[in-house]
Amino acid sequence: MLAELYVKNLAVIEELRIPLEPGLTVLSGEEGAGKSLLVDALCLLLGGRASANLVRTGASSAVVEGIFWAPQDDTGLAAFLREAGIELDDDSTLILAREVQEHGRSTARVNGRAVPVSLLRELGHRLMDLNSQMEHLSLLNPQRQLDLLDGSGGLLEDRARLASVLAELREKGRDLAALTDGTAQRQQELLEYQVAEIEGASLQAGEDEALQQEWHILQRTKALKEGCHSAYAVLYADGVSASSLVHQAIKAVRGMVLIDPTLHAHLETLNSAAAELEEAARDLRSYAESVESRAGRLDLVEERLELLRRLKSKYGPTLENVIAYQRKASEELETLQNQEERRCYLEEKLRRLEEEAGRLAEDLSGARSEAAGSLTERVNRELADLGMPWARFGIALSQDERGEGLPTSKGRYFYHQFGIDRASFLGVTNPGEPLKPLAEIASGGETCRFMLAVKTALSRADAVPTLVFDEIDMGIGGRNAHVVGRKLAALARDRQVICITHLAQIACYGRNHYAVRKDVSSGRAVSRIEQLGGTARVEELAAMLGSPADRTMLESAQELLRRAAEGEGTNPQISQINSQITQIY
Repeated sequence: MLAELYVKNLAVIEELRIPLEPGLTVLSGEEGAGKSLLVDALCLLLGGRASANLVRTGASSAVVEGIFWAPQDDTGLAAFLREAGIELDDDSTLILAREVQEHGRSTARVNGRAVPVSLLRELGHRLMDLNSQMEHLSLLNPQRQLDLLDGSGGLLEDRARLASVLAELREKGRDLAALTDGTAQRQQELLEYQVAEIEGASLQAGEDEALQQEWHILQRTKALKEGCHSAYAVLYADGVSASSLVHQAIKAVRGMVLIDPTLHAHLETLNSAAAELEEAARDLRSYAESVESRAGRLDLVEERLELLRRLKSKYGPTLENVIAYQRKASEELETLQNQEERRCYLEEKLRRLEEEAGRLAEDLSGARSEAAGSLTERVNRELADLGMPWARFGIALSQDERGEGLPTSKGRYFYHQFGIDRASFLGVTNPGEPLKPLAEIASGGETCRFMLAVKTALSRADAVPTLVFDEIDMGIGGRNAHVVGRKLAALARDRQVICITHLAQIACYGRNHYAVRKDVSSGRAVSRIEQLGGTARVEELAAMLGSPADRTMLESAQELLRRAAEGEGTNPQISQINSQITQIY
């Protein structure tokens, strides 16, 4: 429900804030007062086309904001908001805003977050139906027509079941196409090559680091060999060496031990040092010999490192990544090697899904045909009540036969997510004319009355919480206007209805009544809005009838309110109006 509308710098509207309530709200006013601008403001909120001409002269931008109470039981709206990433406040408030710059560009926001205009448009259509000069008219949208028809026949669960089967059908179809278009075969050949390449390398975790270290050593074999020989000569060469000097020290200490046995520990230390020096010298000589014998190892190490580098560049930054890639590729290869079995499974699954979807679509089509007949009958009764005696409403359901479509008992038909049917709402307003699509035959006011008839017939099935009617009174008057007013009031019992009207016979049924006025301030036209009650409302209705100063018109206005109150049960304003009208006289 629209709780508040705020408009700033929109043409002659300098600034307006309109609180709105459930039920029927009517707006009246003289031609050119700015009523149509309020419709333009609502169009902007619903993602309509923005124009620089709407910006008030001298202002940098025009702003329209609407505060909505989102229906808490609307699961479709809740899912849409979640998918769009829009968070609802605890009180389920949605604030839609549109700003139009003086150069024509516009921005859209929902709860303070900038969104594409397309998202604002889709969200707006879930919150409000605006029927004015063919703008945003859901009655003329083929998909919306199918939604209304299915809602009227209680078929939404059936078509959701069909949509689920069709979604699985498309998914399995894509899987089968991937198997049969050569993609899977090429993928299998690629995986076979990759697995063979990695397996042929016989990789060991961490070997690249070990090889890199060995490569650094092999790059310096000459220096290593010379260093080992030098160290060996210093430790154990003929003549003066570390080993011979230690042995001299041992000989000297051994003589001293004979004199002082406490020096025996030092003798053991020297003997141990001599043994360690001799072992170190032998190890260095052996290492030098091994370095010399590995002269051809460098080429092998470099070849292995190059192989590992190539594999890491193709399959992962580390050797561990390459080994993991091999495991994963082997698993995928095993799956693909069973693709023939998979293909047979998918073909059988597709056949069964097609049969199920075709059966569900055919059953749904039959149910739609029955629902179309019932809805057509109800709408035509409403049209007769609305003063359109020659008007007729109809619904055409069509299907396109197509070889690759869904199989039914009558053939194969093209399908979309909700079945094989296309719905078209038809109408005729003049006798002797054939039924044609509503967009081709109805004027703005007639279309609004068609919409009112459909909405009344679908009052329980249609979940849009706010309906706006403009020009619904075009070409009607007298008794028919009273009928339209009663229909609007009845429609507003379980939703919000906003009606812009020139007829007092309709305005009298409003639970709330606003008058749009145009004044001149500082030499410029400015629109303002006034909520009417009591005497002010009687006078406004009298003005709509002819003259607010005419006693007869005032009496007629009071009578209209009384009749409306009687038709709606009770009207708490009537006693107050009665006392005030006496004072006027």
